[in-house]
Amino acid sequence: MHEPKSLTVNLVGDYPTFKKVDGKLVPLDSRDPSKRYSLTSDVQTGETYYLQYSDEEEAQADRQKAEWEASAPTREAEAKRLAEEAEKFESALKYQKRIVAFIDILGWKNTVLTQDKNSGAAVKALGKTLAQLKWVANHTNSLNGLLPDKQKWPGNPLMTHFSDSLVISTNDDVHGKDALQNALFVLTSNLIQFGFLLRGGVVRGELFHDGGLVFGPALIEAYQLENDVASAPRVILSKELSAEWGTRENSGSLPWIPSPDGYLFFNFLPPFMGNKFFTDPSLWQSRLEPIRNLIISMAQNTECLESVFAKYLWLAGYFDAVCDEKLDCGVNKVLQVAAQSRWRR
Repeated sequence: MHEPKSLTVNLVGDYPTFKKVDGKLVPLDSRDPSKRYSLTSDVQTGETYYLQYSDEEEAQADRQKAEWEASAPTREAEAKRLAEEAEKFESALKYQKRIVAFIDILGWKNTVLTQDKNSGAAVKALGKTLAQLKWVANHTNSLNGLLPDKQKWPGNPLMTHFSDSLVISTNDDVHGKDALQNALFVLTSNLIQFGFLLRGGVVRGELFHDGGLVFGPALIEAYQLENDVASAPRVILSKELSAEWGTRENSGSLPWIPSPDGYLFFNFLPPFMGNKFFTDPSLWQSRLEPIRNLIISMAQNTECLESVFAKYLWLAGYFDAVCDEKLDCGVNKVLQVAAQSRWRR
């Protein structure tokens, strides 16, 4: 290892001047204005002096100066671009009226905290769930990139995921409503297969949402609706949106249905949100049977806390209501079976 013997610094002072000849310092009477010098301090002796550049150092310095001058247009263009982006970002920092959904992934924290008991299964469930979340978020957020500059995907859907929570926001129009419902259906369909249910609140309000940056009064309102009112594994609408979104759509689907407390919740169990044009019993069976099996397995799970199982009982009641809606679906109800299984375990 070579021990450094000198340190080049950019200082100005009245110091002696040298140049190197055959590796030795030769004193000079004065500095040549046409030459470059480095102000050098010997760390061993403490002596400070000017050292004239060698021919190689002069040539290297000339090359660096030429490269720096040649890159001036590029630096100026980059500085202009960064300034324009900063100005654009600052001008965009304002609230917009948007539809906002705050979603909590139920069971996530418990799975993380208890993963030592069943490490392999827990890690796989968490990893697969994150992969699904990443795919949905990337797909949602990349839609705008498919269009020319300054054009937005219909509804302008955006999604931000952090820990066990999701924020989805869209434009406050019919396209935004469709985009939100499609995102919710994809999320519920994909996550329930890993045993994760969703609880959330959807509101209309003021929000700033750009990539991972999201804040505003509507986010707080949606969180409070999810945390204080939703209770069961359901995504509910504010009373304002409930008054507007509670009818069957032209497509035949019924995305939002009422619950006894007066709130509308997302109708995720039937195929295609209860679209009346999809009547094939096999389609309903493939959708409902795995969920029925999940409810029964949770009822029989001795490690499932009563507070957690209460959410699956609510799901079982919702499940039976869907079976009543489609009597020829070929799937048996589950609430009574789950309750009996829980009692017998």
